Amino acid sequence: MKILITGNQGFVGKATENYLKSLIGFEVVGFDIMDRRDIRDIKQLETCVTETQPDRILHLAAIARFSEADKDPKLAIETNVFGTVNVSRVAQKYHIPVVYSSTGSAIMPLNDYTPPFNEEIPARGNSVYGSTKASGEFFIRESKPFIILRYGHLYGAEKRMHGAISGFLDRMQRGLEPVLYGGEQTNSFIYIKDIAMANHKALTAPWDCWNQIYNIGSPEELTTEYVFEQIKKMTGYKGKIEEKEMRTVDPKRFAFDVSKAERMLNFKCEWNFKDGLKDMLEGMGLLK
Repeated sequence: MKILITGNQGFVGKATENYLKSLIGFEVVGFDIMDRRDIRDIKQLETCVTETQPDRILHLAAIARFSEADKDPKLAIETNVFGTVNVSRVAQKYHIPVVYSSTGSAIMPLNDYTPPFNEEIPARGNSVYGSTKASGEFFIRESKPFIILRYGHLYGAEKRMHGAISGFLDRMQRGLEPVLYGGEQTNSFIYIKDIAMANHKALTAPWDCWNQIYNIGSPEELTTEYVFEQIKKMTGYKGKIEEKEMRTVDPKRFAFDVSKAERMLNFKCEWNFKDGLKDMLEGMGLLK
């Protein structure tokens, strides 16, 4: 099976490409801005599709950080919305199934619902980034067959400088105090190796599982304070932590109902949080 991955040089893209290449019968075609391949250029995308003839498209390419989207909303809209429209149109034209990577906490009006959150919650967006990803969901549904994966909070060695875990480690390594925003808020943390597996499950799903949205996260609901304590223990960090008020973009509770993905995609996390964090820190040479 030949898979075209947009954003294959990114955090999720690299992990998924490596995972697929470790399996028998998969070929990956990359389409990434780092290789001067831009989803905003529909002619370039269509040429790639006609020349390589992929069996599936895994659409990951995006402006994926809140701060980058806030800094340049125009670029975020052009990439995350118009770029996704291009992917959808090309997929429709050549009848290629698409798996679209969406997000959880950034697109849902969580204050209107009680966790654990299921896939019935509509996508609206609570930030520039969240709004662009929610819009992407609307357009990708036009490219049937599609699968939308709403990821939980990702962590892994290659995630740089943003997010609770990567932000902590980055500041720690630079001799700065890690910053804890709030601490009592909860999240569904999921290790990158499980995300790669979930992408594979979606790409190879039977046809009766397509045209659906799936939550991809861990059943563990963990506070940020607990996560920081585990990082401190595993790295041996003895420094101080700067405490600030919880950010408005962070929900007080975020817990996924992942039963649909377990039932229909046969997806279940292989890594609990402690084991995933240990594997990550060991690979980075930071495990005490």
